[in-house]
Amino acid sequence: MTTHPVLEARGISKHYGGIVALDNVDLTLNEGEVLAVVGDNGAGKSTLIKALTGAIPRTSGTIRFDGREAQIDSPTDAKAAGIETVYQDLALVNEIPITQNVFLGREIVRDDWLGRIFGVLDFKRMDREIRELFAKLDIRITDIYRDAQAFSGGQRQAVALSKTVMFGKRVAILDEPTAALGVRESQMAMDLVRSLKDHGLSVIMITHNMQHVLNYCDRVMVLRLGRLTAVRRVEEVDGDTLVGLITGTIDGDAQDG
Repeated sequence: MTTHPVLEARGISKHYGGIVALDNVDLTLNEGEVLAVVGDNGAGKSTLIKALTGAIPRTSGTIRFDGREAQIDSPTDAKAAGIETVYQDLALVNEIPITQNVFLGREIVRDDWLGRIFGVLDFKRMDREIRELFAKLDIRITDIYRDAQAFSGGQRQAVALSKTVMFGKRVAILDEPTAALGVRESQMAMDLVRSLKDHGLSVIMITHNMQHVLNYCDRVMVLRLGRLTAVRRVEEVDGDTLVGLITGTIDGDAQDG
């Protein structure tokens, strides 16, 4: 695996008045890797992700893509830079079909006078692209015309993850991708996470599941009380070590790399 950094964040801090949610956190995401972000509740994991994607303004810190500084001040900036984010709520609209969910906000307009003048959507093309994508990812959803609310949690997660392949150019950020899923659906979701690497994406994954860290990730960074306390390759740690780093019973090395 190459060690070329795709995304680098340096000195990321977020203050809410006198409350320090993030304190000078560094992050490096290498090309073609899955980087886990772990920590106890309130450690700053979700705040870090929102700061990286422009969902909340940073108090300080810089972000670089391929060695060049990037101005990411909004989710629109993040998408333009090639970052796709899947939050715990999946951001799916229950009352509309799968195709419309995947292309929501990025609908394809027909390439004729109806599209150019009236903005008529090309549903046939969008349906075709969805079916091709699902076949490539081995997502077994055939009825793409059913509303999202008709599908299981695992299927909904698969739909959300498929959007990262459809639109993500470089980086996929996943916030607890197996939250509230059963064992079988969690396995399906994590297999999809692994496949994101095969489609040219580098992945940052927030998770509380230590087995997912050890079995699916390349490196893990540990946050505690808003600070980066350790970065390790997964082969250097086990579950007990990770728990110790998270709780502070084991001292960490705050150097990122």
